[in-house]
Amino acid sequence: MRRAQWVFIALFAVGCHAKDEARTLVGAVDAYRAASNDDKPKKAAAIDAVACTDEEVCKAKDACRKSADATAKGLELQAEIQDALKDGGKTDPDVMQKKFEEANSDLAEGYGELEDCRAKCQHLRERFGL
Repeated sequence: MRRAQWVFIALFAVGCHAKDEARTLVGAVDAYRAASNDDKPKKAAAIDAVACTDEEVCKAKDACRKSADATAKGLELQAEIQDALKDGGKTDPDVMQKKFEEANSDLAEGYGELEDCRAKCQHLRERFGL
């Protein structure tokens, strides 16, 4: 085969790999968004686990990780607060207040990053026809 044909084959293979990465990431993000708040931390971990080598896929993954990880952390803290409220007041109120403030901060951070994730995933959908 001629050299140009090998170059074309190599570029095609790289493009297919990037499309697979994009499909996996977009699927993980869609599953995260559809999940209940109780399941979001597990779904956020699935976003973290997506492999990426394509620059645009990696940028989208980073944006989505920022949003999902912060939101998941905030939701986990909210669950801890709810569990602590069920213990009949045995938990130190100062500890509860600190967790409440941290949960609110994490949730605000996660929601603040959501649009960047959405936009980057939409770009991947358009680029790869997903």
